[in-house]
Amino acid sequence: MEAKTSSYNIEILGRGPLRSRMYLVGSLVLLSVLYAFFSDYNLATGTGNLCMVLFLAANIYFPAKRIRLHYNLKNVQPTFNRLLVYHIWLNTTSFVVACIHCYVTLWSNNWLLFALFLMGWLTVAGFLMFIKYPPSKVKKGVYILHTQQLVFFIMIFAMLKGHYVF
Repeated sequence: MEAKTSSYNIEILGRGPLRSRMYLVGSLVLLSVLYAFFSDYNLATGTGNLCMVLFLAANIYFPAKRIRLHYNLKNVQPTFNRLLVYHIWLNTTSFVVACIHCYVTLWSNNWLLFALFLMGWLTVAGFLMFIKYPPSKVKKGVYILHTQQLVFFIMIFAMLKGHYVF
């Protein structure tokens, strides 16, 4: 009988030999850099587009989780463990690319800086949850702050407002 997989017992870069995982991560980083550099007209637009794609791909986890809970799907925990790893790494990469985008475009917009701050807040809180930061009071607070949908929607609103969509 196979041991029950805990959602907190996940390898950070997936499974398999370290060398093949590093080749995969290195290839993804190289393709991302090439995409950002040669995208559209300049590096600023390319990093913005890359950040958007990574952010959307990373947060597919939540609609999938809602669908799983709504339909009470069984025997899908290993798949969701992998999705959680992708969620962690893609969001972290998206935040790093957003910082590069911010630096390259020379932002002077408070809405966008606020959105970047919230994105960093959510990213750091997610990593603290993943590494199981020891103090239980801190752990509970970090969990609450990371999982609040209001913070996520405020961040999205600030991004849209900052890019003059409204």
